[in-house]
Amino acid sequence: MQRRTFLASGLVLPSALATAAGSQSGLTALPAETKFSLSLKADAIGVNASAEELLEAAIKHGYRALSVPAQWLEGWSDKQKKQYADKAKKNSIAWGANGLPVEFRKSESQFKADLGALSAHAKNLADIGVTRIGTWIVSGHDTLTYNENMKQHADRLRDAARILGQHGIQLGLEYLGTPSIRHNARFAFISTGKELKEMIAMIGEPNVGVILDSYHWYTAQESVDDLMQWKNEEIVAVDLNDANGQLKLIDQTDVARELPGATGVIDLDGFIKALVKIGYDGPLRAEPFNSTLNQMDNEMAIAATFNAVKTSVEKALG
Repeated sequence: MQRRTFLASGLVLPSALATAAGSQSGLTALPAETKFSLSLKADAIGVNASAEELLEAAIKHGYRALSVPAQWLEGWSDKQKKQYADKAKKNSIAWGANGLPVEFRKSESQFKADLGALSAHAKNLADIGVTRIGTWIVSGHDTLTYNENMKQHADRLRDAARILGQHGIQLGLEYLGTPSIRHNARFAFISTGKELKEMIAMIGEPNVGVILDSYHWYTAQESVDDLMQWKNEEIVAVDLNDANGQLKLIDQTDVARELPGATGVIDLDGFIKALVKIGYDGPLRAEPFNSTLNQMDNEMAIAATFNAVKTSVEKALG
């Protein structure tokens, strides 16, 4: 499920990546102190390909995880799923976290219909070994007050989490710190990690955690100390992005982001060092939602993204 419409914005590639973007990525390991895996999330970088093609691309470019949408596996036989999972395992590819295939933000009827199909989706994912799935929380609403919105989210996401839990899958929730999202709605809603902690406690299911995003951490004006409130087992996935260097914090928009390390606006060194200190061992991916990256050739976009994330990690820990 796409969170945003790709809008026109310029992508600033770090200079070190200018030539690497069009060639095969380096396959060297990350610094020894890291436990997380560089993950390919194709829809976040405008790459549209089949499940088989993306697994091949992840292997080729040195990724160690791949986000698998539930829709990819619809209609697959048990034999197909086993072959796919075996190939990933043989090439040291773990699974990242893709989107929750349930629309819980709109009508009750749509939510119930999607929820009814979730068990089948979850089984397909579990069949190949997926243990993580995620979604985002819109930080405002035009008709529901904060408390009304909190109750609706907690009730609906609790139902989804219970189904996922039956299949051994964690549900990650991402808060959006972007000021424009919060300020454009009549009633503001969750936009910080502390508020999300309250929602997770209200949901009350052990398989619910957080998706951390360096961009929303920055726009929420959070610190490294705020990251330390999370334990490794509570973090389902991590997005590594940079902010637009031409905009003040208050003017940042969700679609005017850059690849990590492109502008240096966000303290990625501090962010990454905190992940290492926490002992985070899940998927780390870029999610810039940038139209320039979206328009690149698939190979170039996949390589540029890998190099941006890897270079940022090496810089932070070098």
